[in-house]
Amino acid sequence: MSSTVHSAAEQARALVGNHYRCAEPFRVERTRIREFARAVQAYHPAHWREAAAARWGFDAVVAPPSFAALIWQQARREILRTLITGYRLDRIVHVDQTLDIGRPLLAGDVLTCDVYFESFRQFHDFDVITISGVLTDQDGTPVQTGSTALLARTGPAAGPHLGAGARAGFGWEPTVPPVRRPRQPHTRVDLDRLAVDTDLPTASTTLTRRDLAAYARAIGDIAPAEHAGSSGPPVVVAPGMLVLALTAGYLTSWTGDPAAVTKYRAEFANQVHYLAVPRADAVDIEFGGRVVACDRVRRTATVSLHAVSQGRKLFGYASAEVRFTP
Repeated sequence: MSSTVHSAAEQARALVGNHYRCAEPFRVERTRIREFARAVQAYHPAHWREAAAARWGFDAVVAPPSFAALIWQQARREILRTLITGYRLDRIVHVDQTLDIGRPLLAGDVLTCDVYFESFRQFHDFDVITISGVLTDQDGTPVQTGSTALLARTGPAAGPHLGAGARAGFGWEPTVPPVRRPRQPHTRVDLDRLAVDTDLPTASTTLTRRDLAAYARAIGDIAPAEHAGSSGPPVVVAPGMLVLALTAGYLTSWTGDPAAVTKYRAEFANQVHYLAVPRADAVDIEFGGRVVACDRVRRTATVSLHAVSQGRKLFGYASAEVRFTP
């Protein structure tokens, strides 16, 4: 391991148990919501028009459920620029994510982002940094939290996926505070007619390199990174958060409510779970889900989610918690 990477590892290890507040608040703008919604194919009217958002009980355009990815990405860049300075950004892989959504983000929100450093581990050619974050609105209310594991490759460069031993898993619990959920959902699906093992209707979408470039622009990246494909020609590997955002849109189309989902949990990366898009081709993704738990008292259900493309599962594991109309 080089001295530069060793220095980064020591910086990361020293941060465990500490808290960092990002330098600048994040302003949620209507144009950014629409740009992000277009990039992740989120077409619920509440993401686009104030009148539609008002019909769902909101006084501004509603951001798609995974819009916070913009803020987490900005926070990670700031941390790697100012606190952990030895890792190369293009060798860091985002391998899993939880999103706890107290309320959706709205145009006009001004958000403070606080980051908590949960743990640091090393094995083989990877350093693993687990972090959590809290988004607090202009009224001082925590509205969303997120937790993730970042893998920094410290050994030789590799292809578009990780070795089988590099999974971070979910063996840790974040220290971030809980968020409140005051709004009552209005779902088209009746919880009382659902049962465990109910399958959701399947749906599909198509993803092109142009779509990947649009997502990169939406979250502030210059361009998606190319890798050598298994047969030689370059491919672009779709970010796990983009796949999760597309899956969130699928779930919203099922519930009918743009803010019914209160939690997402997904594992993106190991040896097989990634989506490669060849230079000249589009790829199809098929989405599906199954109800794995129902809580009639809390009016919630847990849904296991899957996304499949070219015969490959794109999640190691993914689930969501949905709140239903009382």
